[in-house]
Amino acid sequence: MIAKISSTENLGGALGYNFKKVGKGEASILLAAELYQNNDGNYTMEDVLADMEALIPKKSRTKKTVFHCSLNPHPDDKISDEQLVQVAREYMEALGYGNQPYIVFKHSDIVREHIHIVSLRVDSRGRKINDKFEKRRSKKITDSLEKKYNLIPSSKVSEKVETAMPKVDIGKENIKEQVVSALRMVLKHYHFCSLGELNAILSAYNLAVEEVKTEFRGKKYDGLVYIPTDDKGGKVSTPINASGIGRGVGYTAVQNRMQKSKQAIKPLVPTIRGKVLQTMRTSPQTEEELRQRLEEQGLRAVIRKNGNGRIYGITFIGDEQGVAFNGSRLGKGYAANVFNGYFSNPAHNPFLDETLYGRPSARLEQSATVQPLQSNAEEGDNLIDELIEDMVGDSFTSTGNDDWKEAAWQRKLRRQNKVNLKRRKR
Repeated sequence: MIAKISSTENLGGALGYNFKKVGKGEASILLAAELYQNNDGNYTMEDVLADMEALIPKKSRTKKTVFHCSLNPHPDDKISDEQLVQVAREYMEALGYGNQPYIVFKHSDIVREHIHIVSLRVDSRGRKINDKFEKRRSKKITDSLEKKYNLIPSSKVSEKVETAMPKVDIGKENIKEQVVSALRMVLKHYHFCSLGELNAILSAYNLAVEEVKTEFRGKKYDGLVYIPTDDKGGKVSTPINASGIGRGVGYTAVQNRMQKSKQAIKPLVPTIRGKVLQTMRTSPQTEEELRQRLEEQGLRAVIRKNGNGRIYGITFIGDEQGVAFNGSRLGKGYAANVFNGYFSNPAHNPFLDETLYGRPSARLEQSATVQPLQSNAEEGDNLIDELIEDMVGDSFTSTGNDDWKEAAWQRKLRRQNKVNLKRRKR
């Protein structure tokens, strides 16, 4: 059983996401602890929201007061609603939320039934519920519950990766060793075809990579530097030159990994595209909702914005498969500007247009057959399309973001490949 925990300021968004599924018949309420029940014995979005909001002290120092968690049993586990209720109770009690108000939803919109729990991270006095080593404690709790209820142990690669490889912590002395460990794991496990996709993967480990150009004795050199970051992507330490880290993480190694990845990821494009399409056809109203729904499909979304809040890049990551796809690599209909346009006006959802994206897939297992806006291999790998579309769609000023760097990086790789081919023919 895999637990995914998040925190947010938006109580209405967390509750709305779940109650919306209840309204569609895709979810049901299993349990509501310490919450108001109307005369009909039902729980409504309005009542639960008002009830929880009233329990949040106005002078609370905690900004992200909302606890949102999903518990995902193995697809082969057969668990009754009564057992799910008991699992939810014991999980919340062990994690320190036993006395908190919370509501449990069972989702049945995908093959793998699972539950979502929404609660508050502060008590009635405004004191924050202990969240130290929360994910580590959560893993111990789920392991214990698996044994108690004879459930199939979680063994997904994504969980193994997250557990085995913590984020880079500049508070510790061995920063370089942390960076090396994260990089070697990522370069071994993941496939990516651009520097932007690599950065999207590294962001989960509080790490970023940048290309640098230097000149020594009249000769030009290309290289990479790695930079520890905070959770928001801000630089928190001086860059570390790849040449000072060790072999296997430099410019040439990354370039070779990108070239090998192109063939490795091709078979997965239809499946990933189908999952994204299926998710977007549920019309998520916010970026947070998009991330939550993609997580249920086994995907993570990393969204990049410029200083004006405009989405200039979006990357979809499958940790289990070890792949990262920029939106444009899935097809022109999945480029960053399409998502920027959608979230600017969620009432207009282009993904519902069957003439552009094809008919909805009846089941997730059929998603591999959904190939909307299919482009040839060269078009799928050409990130200049996304760059041009972004420039046409809006007045563009350089902000030092990844879109220009990424396009330049791709052009360089293509030039180098052409040179190598010419040399071989001779």
